[in-house]
Amino acid sequence: MQHKFAHIAKEDRGSSLVETAVLMPVLMLLFVGTVNFGRAYYSAIEVSAAAEAGALYGVQNPTDVSGMVAASKLDAANLSSLSPVATYGCECSDGSSAVASCGTAPTCTYNVVNYVEVDTSYIYTPIIKYPVLGSAVTLHGSARMRSAH
Repeated sequence: MQHKFAHIAKEDRGSSLVETAVLMPVLMLLFVGTVNFGRAYYSAIEVSAAAEAGALYGVQNPTDVSGMVAASKLDAANLSSLSPVATYGCECSDGSSAVASCGTAPTCTYNVVNYVEVDTSYIYTPIIKYPVLGSAVTLHGSARMRSAH
């Protein structure tokens, strides 16, 4: 009985190697795609968190635009090309009639409040370029908070 099945064992010897050789490029492509997605997602979280950190600083120091920018960059120190832009101003308590830098008071039915806003952007470059996405993707973050000042 052993001799009947001996030819089957000889025919299956190289099949595992062939299957591995065929599937390895597909598995590597999936792995690199997963790593790219993870890096992009991490960068997107960092960009949003940096905007929020700058705005939180701005709530305590509403006219310190350079301090808001520095707080944003410090929060995302590993993203060296992060570009934060900070502004402050006044607006009506319902969110209308915003005036940058509080140069003139807005005309409001109710109260006038101060706000700070930090917008961040970062150009993410994937490990492997995808034809659909292009060579880079710009990620954006934004945070707007009202200050008690």
